[in-house]
Amino acid sequence: MKNIKILHVVPTLKKDGAEVQLALQMNHFKNVETELFTFDIYKKGNSVQSDLDNIKIHYSKVFKIYYLYKLIKKNNYKIIHSHLPMSDIVVGFLIYFDKSIKHVISIHAQYGTREGENRHKYKFFNFFWRRFLKRSDGIIAISKKIKLWLVNDFSINEKNITTIHYGVKVKDRKQKEFNGNVIGMAARILPWKGWDKVLETCHYLNQAGVNFKLNLAGSDDVGYLDEIIKLINRYELQDKVTIYEHFQDIDKFFKDIDLFLFLTESEGFGLIVLEAIENNVAVICSDIYPLSEFVLNSNNALVNRDNTYEVATVIKSYFNDDGNLLNKVRSEQKNNVVENFTISKTVKKLEKFYINTINV
Repeated sequence: MKNIKILHVVPTLKKDGAEVQLALQMNHFKNVETELFTFDIYKKGNSVQSDLDNIKIHYSKVFKIYYLYKLIKKNNYKIIHSHLPMSDIVVGFLIYFDKSIKHVISIHAQYGTREGENRHKYKFFNFFWRRFLKRSDGIIAISKKIKLWLVNDFSINEKNITTIHYGVKVKDRKQKEFNGNVIGMAARILPWKGWDKVLETCHYLNQAGVNFKLNLAGSDDVGYLDEIIKLINRYELQDKVTIYEHFQDIDKFFKDIDLFLFLTESEGFGLIVLEAIENNVAVICSDIYPLSEFVLNSNNALVNRDNTYEVATVIKSYFNDDGNLLNKVRSEQKNNVVENFTISKTVKKLEKFYINTINV
């Protein structure tokens, strides 16, 4: 099966959820040969390039689309696997007249549906994107939620969509040390991520006299951090909250917290939550797909994000009884991830998908 050569195409190597997962997958393939093309190495910031030492990366500073076209024509790729709408559309245009090349697409999010996104931009993109989705040789949805969205909103044939969840590398870890009721939240600082809900929850915890700290981390892509600081001041949480710009090694962030609180409105998958559980951190999160597809609802861990008073009540119960309930939730959630959501399981499903696509 090593003669199967796959080219992955991604717009940028910026260290975000889809790019981090792709790098992890590429490093764990055993039965297929993979290469990568990107339009942007992203040297100006935090890039996944360093995580791809053994992967051949193709990139051109000029005539990027033409370079990609020549690359595809020159090499014997069995499949071109594109990620994120820009890549899907570019690859779709390039191979439209060459039916010998198989084009598969991974869908990593519900684009243009979340608060604060430019709906007009995605409406324009979706006009073309829908057509290339339907012409593709196969679609990978990273969650059941994404699959339903494609079927219901884009009229994609369900038989052409395969759900393959993200996976996480399980590491040997020391027993989790208790940090003293430290709550953590890490994500891009965007409106729909639930930063306001997290702070509102902590407001109720503070009113109830619960002793806690809150660590926040994320990149401020759109200037939303100013709103977060205003909320911190309004709820008088200045002495409780520490804000970090980002963590080069997210494991260090998880080491310093006891509970990960993620009250997002919408996710394509929620890789950061999977990483928290793998790091032996208990998770309380929004009871929404796709989070509920891999977060075990142990002791009310899946919550209604709009009822922040009730969320605070659940957290308070976790911090009582010397942390016994917290440890129980942590253990049950971790066991579920180890059994069902490892990177090895994800890669095996992808390799099977590639074989089936080629043999159609």
